[in-house]
Amino acid sequence: MSLLSTFTPDNGAIRDLRELMFLTLFRNPDLEQFFTTKTGIYNGKKFGYVGEMEDVAKAGAGCDPEYESKGIVGKEKEWELGDWEAPIKLCYEELENTIADYTLKTGTDRADLTSNEYMDYIFMPKLENALMDAMWRMVWFGDKDAKNITSGGVITDGIKTNLFTMADGLFKRLFAITTDNESQKTTIAANSETTKALQFSKLKEAGVATSIFDSILEDADSRISYDSKSAIFATKSLCDALTKDLKGLYKNILEWEQIFKGIKLTEYNGVKIYSIDIWDRMIAKYQTGSGKLNLPHRAVYASPSNLFVGTNATKLMSDIEVTFDNITRNNYIYTTGKIGTQTGEDELIHVAY
Repeated sequence: MSLLSTFTPDNGAIRDLRELMFLTLFRNPDLEQFFTTKTGIYNGKKFGYVGEMEDVAKAGAGCDPEYESKGIVGKEKEWELGDWEAPIKLCYEELENTIADYTLKTGTDRADLTSNEYMDYIFMPKLENALMDAMWRMVWFGDKDAKNITSGGVITDGIKTNLFTMADGLFKRLFAITTDNESQKTTIAANSETTKALQFSKLKEAGVATSIFDSILEDADSRISYDSKSAIFATKSLCDALTKDLKGLYKNILEWEQIFKGIKLTEYNGVKIYSIDIWDRMIAKYQTGSGKLNLPHRAVYASPSNLFVGTNATKLMSDIEVTFDNITRNNYIYTTGKIGTQTGEDELIHVAY
């Protein structure tokens, strides 16, 4: 279906597509506020971290002390990239009898949509927004083993799993870290409720949200706070519950600064907290089934310097190629790339879900 299929030509008052009022969009923030991009990565490329030295200094023994070997723990990880692509075919007939009809070229060139107002001012901006959404989806929700709910997975039935299977995203890696070391996890009991209504109402009960954030800060490795970039990145649902809780319990008004549309920033007990609305929207869209959501309330306490997204190119977002084929009379839009995620020092990550 054409983007403009619901709009039909009027009396000619609207002639320039630039005058068309777009529906309200959730503008996504700069992705790299929340992770570090690594370019020039290839499959199998390894990277390592130098850990801490073993304990030194013991009680003195006088002459002829016993000399000991002391090691420094090193950790090595390996990149694994997956391919993604966005191939789109567009026919001029989709624009006929819509308000974009007048933008079509005339004569033999009518089918060629390259460099016309529809392509420049409607289609391409919409595609760029969709690609930004796709990056959020791949980076955070990617899962090479993604399955629909009826097949034993968490992806909403009817949603194509190939939207996720190009690479494992950061949430999958973070969940694996906390599975191996439960001390790095704060449990959000409301996530386990049997209905969506209960998942949200239980989170809003007095003392619940503040207890979650307090537990994150108390139980997390104190070294996380050493990095000035460290923050708690959380779903909007969890941040809204904290705001309500603080107001109800302590009459404390938590002030949020709008840094991007859909992203807010505040501070709690000296730690920055980001409310990330796009996580909520993607969970609701892609991980809903049987009347409840899959872990609708989540938080990650870490530094973006310890969360990595890799690509073999020089930038994460690839160029978009637009071509017109004289034989098929179709317009082809294509972009592709490679993507993968990794974490740095796993000990310096704490997750709540």
